[in-house]
Amino acid sequence: MQTNVKLFRMYQLLFFSFIVSLSIITGCSIQLIAPYDADTQRSTFECAKLVDHFYGKLMETDEPSRQYAKFADQYVAIESELNALVLRNKVRKLNADSTDIAGQILKFWQKYKTRHKKDDTYSTGNAELDRDRFARLFAYAVRAEDAKQP
Repeated sequence: MQTNVKLFRMYQLLFFSFIVSLSIITGCSIQLIAPYDADTQRSTFECAKLVDHFYGKLMETDEPSRQYAKFADQYVAIESELNALVLRNKVRKLNADSTDIAGQILKFWQKYKTRHKKDDTYSTGNAELDRDRFARLFAYAVRAEDAKQP
């Protein structure tokens, strides 16, 4: 009886080894992250450009003249693009990291928009810090997508 069990286990091991070898030989691979998507990377660059342009125009405006209403249309347009970027990342399978990054960018955008609306001004110090934060987040998003290239 014990010999039968040993023989059965030996056949199990051989069968498992055969399956693993066959998988390796046929090039079977397991994908743990989403594949690289050039369109998503382009969209990320485009959003980064829009946000950077927004802050450039904001900082070119004299601080006392930085009322929210003057920038409301830009906020809406950029938030729309950021929502699209989040959605684009969300619908891709195995893409949680990139979705989280895009979501963080959107949350910061909404937070700074709300602060601007509440205060009805935007200090130069905050604008510089916020612009730098977005630059870092977008760079991280682009690197995350770039890392998916084969």
